[in-house]
Amino acid sequence: MLLKILVLYALLNIVYSASEHPILLIVSYDAFKYNFFDTKLVPNMERIRKNGTYSDYLINVFPTKTFPNHHSIATGLYPEVHGVIGNSYFDQDRSTLQKMGKDMFSYNKGVVPIWRLNEDSGKGRYSGSMMWPGAVFPYQGKNITYRQDFDSKIDWYKRIDTVITWLTDPYKPANLVMLYIEEPDTHAHALGPHSQTVLQLLRDLDNITLYLKEQLEKHKLADKANVIHLSDHGLVGVKPTNFINITQYMKNGTYNMADSSPVLQIYPKKGYQQKIYDSLKAGSQKNGHFKVYLKKDFPKQWHYKKSTRSPPILVMSDVGYAMDDLIESAPLYAKAYNFTLTNNSEFGVHGYETNVTEMRPFFMARGPKIKVGHKVAPFHTVDLFNLFTKILEIPHLPNNGSMGNIVEILTEKPASHTFGSILVVTAVGVLIAVLIVSAAASIALAIVKRQQTIATAAALNKRFPQTFVRNDAVEVQHLLEPEDA
Repeated sequence: MLLKILVLYALLNIVYSASEHPILLIVSYDAFKYNFFDTKLVPNMERIRKNGTYSDYLINVFPTKTFPNHHSIATGLYPEVHGVIGNSYFDQDRSTLQKMGKDMFSYNKGVVPIWRLNEDSGKGRYSGSMMWPGAVFPYQGKNITYRQDFDSKIDWYKRIDTVITWLTDPYKPANLVMLYIEEPDTHAHALGPHSQTVLQLLRDLDNITLYLKEQLEKHKLADKANVIHLSDHGLVGVKPTNFINITQYMKNGTYNMADSSPVLQIYPKKGYQQKIYDSLKAGSQKNGHFKVYLKKDFPKQWHYKKSTRSPPILVMSDVGYAMDDLIESAPLYAKAYNFTLTNNSEFGVHGYETNVTEMRPFFMARGPKIKVGHKVAPFHTVDLFNLFTKILEIPHLPNNGSMGNIVEILTEKPASHTFGSILVVTAVGVLIAVLIVSAAASIALAIVKRQQTIATAAALNKRFPQTFVRNDAVEVQHLLEPEDA
């Protein structure tokens, strides 16, 4: 009987193995603004929020777009330092428009994202990225152990199942995983942040958050894993009556343009900068709902002007207004999502300054290193890198964040991340069971892998249905992806 017990526990410890290092799972919900909690549609998230540590909101970076903010979260650096200045930019050396790709994330060769720093800290530390923007590319010439590029067709539940396999891999268990979910951003761009579809998406995101919690508990990771839930930015609803045609103030062929509303980067061709600026400035004064900036005049608080990628001219519409790109994409959204475009149609827009209330993201965390039932003052997203290094117990790197803003999140007593929960067998018992365990281990692993594979999205959705309708043609790249991300 004793031998059977020893073998059973040994097999369970193989199946549910986890890293000996502190475990951190970071989950990002694109465009989940801070006050979506007020809808009362996310009770599971609310419970997690109140049982751990949370802030009312985070202070993100300018522009409040997906790619700049996700890379600032991962590096602790402002866009002018890491070089991801928008969801697209114009490469003036190559005279090409650059979108999502390796070049976008390789501006500063010295930038070390948290996933790279974790693995470089060695001693069996492994990182994983489930679609996190920029993490699929190599840094310092190396890729991380686990990575999945963006693919909207991969079901959310399957994403979590895959993450769990990374965390419980018997040979290379990940101790850091970054998980990205593209909603409610994708549908909110086309249907507006107040649409019934987006409200249903909040319920779906609440279900997937509960599913993640349950899977961590099932695989005996709930007491080991520190889980941070956050977002990158919020949303503002904009109607066609507030679309502004700024290209009317510039002569065709005299400039290049990048990114999307509400911030457009203007790159005048040689000899046209002053003329374009003067014309846009006059148009701004006449229209009254957009501003024009020369690079030298970019506000200091943007932390945006020092990058060589930063445009010579930047145009920014007022809150609740958008520009030419949305004039062009609105009919495409209407066709793709099968609705009639009217002056009352609403579209989701983000990218405004960080002091705009509706641009605020959210933050909540739980785990052995996180205080329970605790609330902290709002802090900057560039501070998160310091929080990550503290949780992971890895070397600190210089960055633009503050350490002081995140110390209140952490428990005073370091949590234990050893195999103390594993059954300690006697030397005699190990000798008796070793042959049986080694023979059975491969069989057990094969069974577990197969069980994880057959836990299909269909079965999971039956339990936690995702009732909104996906439009794959639109979702893969958001129609105008990455500009509207």
